Formats: sequence, C-alpha cells, structure tokens
Amino acid sequence: MKKNNHHNVGRLFTLTVVSLVLLSCAPVVEAAAETSPSLSKKELKSLLATANTPADHQRLAAYYRDKAQRLTEKAQKFSSQADQLATQPATIESKQGISCNCASHYRYFSKLYAREAKDSEMLAAQHAQLAQSDRGKAVQK
Repeated sequence: MKKNNHHNVGRLFTLTVVSLVLLSCAPVVEAAAETSPSLSKKELKSLLATANTPADHQRLAAYYRDKAQRLTEKAQKFSSQADQLATQPATIESKQGISCNCASHYRYFSKLYAREAKDSEMLAAQHAQLAQSDRGKAVQK
C-alpha cells in the first residue's frame, strides 16, 4: 500500500510541475501573437494586390515597420560581431586562405540588413501615407 501511495504522490508532483511550466509559457506566447503584425507570404502578397482601404494600408505599414525593426536589430548584432572579430586574429581559414568568420563578412551582412531595413521603413511610410490619403478621400465623400 505504501508503494502505491508513493507512486501517486510522484505522479501528482510531476503533473503539477508540468502544469506550472505550461501555464508560465502561455502569457508569453499570447503576448507575442498580439503584438506581432506578421503576415504570411501568401497573406502579404494578397494584401499587396488588393489593399484599397486605410485599414489595409495601416496593416501593411505595421508589417513593414516591424520588419524594419527586426532587420535593424539584426544589422546592429552583425555590426557588433564585426567589431568584436576585428580585434581578434583570424583563426579559421578556408581553401582560399581567408577566414569566412571574419569582420568583413559580418560588416557585409550588417550593411545588407541595414539597407533592407531602410527599404522596409520607406515602404511603411508609403503605406501610412496611402492610408492617410484614403482616409482623407473617405471624409470628403
């Protein structure tokens, strides 16, 4: 009888721990879903083709602002990695004799992501402007 009781206590403990872990993760997932204006590729393509209301353009502007922010963060991360690697000697060499884990590699991608972020910011501004002009037309009617 004691063995069975001990087994039940172990199950109860395990179930409690698993439940607490799952409950602690739920608000994080929910908050991320609410704040992220992400669109799937299919949704983005469809919305770009059919956007004709201020809400559509605002949604596209939010998507591009979010994308610009993510790309800016990525560019900064690569830039800091390039700065860190610039102070260290190259240790890994490829067949061509140059390191593929070098500062110039990270600087290249930092500039690429910064350029893409700038393009996304420009698209966000264009869609925000379209939303404003569509709103102005709706008020005039």
